[in-house]
Amino acid sequence: MNSQAEDASPTLRDVGSSSSTPLFSSSSEEDLTHKKIPRHQLTENQVKRIREERAKKRQSHRNSLISQGKDPDFPTPDLQFIKRPFLHLHHEMTHDSAELTLDSTTSSAQTTPNSLDVKIMTYNTLAQTLIRRNFFPQSGSALKWHKRSKVLVHELKTYNPDIVSLQEVDYNELKFWQDNFRKLGFDLSFKRHEGKTHGLLIAWKTEKFQLENEWMLDYDTILAGNVIPARTRTKNIAFIASLRLKNIPGPSTDGIIVANTHLFWHPFGVFERLRQSYLVLAKIQEIKACPKYNEWYSVLMGDFNTEPEEPPYLAITRKPVTLRGPARAMAECSLAYRYSKKRNGEGSSQDDEECDEQSRGEGRFNQPQNPKPKSFPATSEQKGLVNQLVALHNSLHVKGVSLYGLGYGKVQPENSHESNGEPELSNWANSWCGLLDYIFYIEPSDEQSTHEENPLDDFENKNNLRVIGYLKMPRAKEMPKHSQPFEGEYASDHVSLMCQLRFLSEEKLNSIN
Repeated sequence: MNSQAEDASPTLRDVGSSSSTPLFSSSSEEDLTHKKIPRHQLTENQVKRIREERAKKRQSHRNSLISQGKDPDFPTPDLQFIKRPFLHLHHEMTHDSAELTLDSTTSSAQTTPNSLDVKIMTYNTLAQTLIRRNFFPQSGSALKWHKRSKVLVHELKTYNPDIVSLQEVDYNELKFWQDNFRKLGFDLSFKRHEGKTHGLLIAWKTEKFQLENEWMLDYDTILAGNVIPARTRTKNIAFIASLRLKNIPGPSTDGIIVANTHLFWHPFGVFERLRQSYLVLAKIQEIKACPKYNEWYSVLMGDFNTEPEEPPYLAITRKPVTLRGPARAMAECSLAYRYSKKRNGEGSSQDDEECDEQSRGEGRFNQPQNPKPKSFPATSEQKGLVNQLVALHNSLHVKGVSLYGLGYGKVQPENSHESNGEPELSNWANSWCGLLDYIFYIEPSDEQSTHEENPLDDFENKNNLRVIGYLKMPRAKEMPKHSQPFEGEYASDHVSLMCQLRFLSEEKLNSIN
């Protein structure tokens, strides 16, 4: 819309179309409201009123877009996305007060003499190579990469994170990501399993961090505890990078260890996900055991294909791990499932991580039908394998603290589960919705830490940091009935998570305490 051109020649028809009080005092003038009057025949007051009415309409349209979480200044309507606000914890006031910051960019990372703020994001961006139209029947042209890609980049630019972990990044679009991240001031590294068309990406702001080292875990080739192999070919990996702070004085740490992973997807993959979560935690523990990295902060994030009540989440966040009731039944039941020969690599080389979701495996009539039973008649072998893997998890000296589970209830209590503090969802697909994505802070295991009255305070003091706030997560009742992606809403079937942390110096922590 060229508002200047329109304002240059307002007509009486514009006046008559408004629902406001007529501009003219005489009835003869009012009778002419449906006629197009040349600009030179309008009085100055009439022109002024016309322009005021147009300005109100434009502002009303902007307000409508903002109320929908959309950016009114983004030029192309079909490239809009639902912009979520940043929910800010005010530690200088009380932990129980929170501020809603509508512009997330205003909470960008800041360096002070005593601290450093870092915003950490995880996002499953939906690999283009995994898209099948029948999985996204309502998405239409929103699935096209030339559209989705621009929205994804605009979203990253808007939320302005400092460290980003992406899952399902297409290998053939790697140059696109390299070019656009560098325009935003990032460097990046990418890893994938040689049998996959997509992989994991870690990016970091170059003004704050530099890459020091990196590791990749192929879950399929590593024995958990040197004894438990993968039950099927998954082609899933973990990618870990150590990012050193760039000559930033103040924080008591030299850097941060960032682990990005995408655990095995399958309804009956609980045991394998439990095994993979052990492997990545064990690797982080191994890295942290090096004197160089002993005092570094550590985070594990990604798409865990796991809900909070399932064994992998419980094993990451609790020490000691105890699987009882439905959680144990899930793990034992998944051991009874027999995967297809195709998934195990016989006669197929395709990237079937999620394309195999319709498969019922081998001997389907003898297969378990419910992946989440309340109880399961496990064999002694199945019980023994679960016990063995639980013991391996309990042998670790590290655990994960879900940053959203830790404090999100303080900023959006209506979207925080009463037992685990987690938001309702991070995935909104055609056939399923729920929470699958997490940002875990990795800390030394402390059996007493789950029983404190103020877990957020204790966590911050113990780890020499502050949780500043969170990117708001949508509630199920706020989501449209159709699946994502969808034009003007979200560019993936997942939504991103972002948490802002403040790394403190020892002097700053002592002064706060």
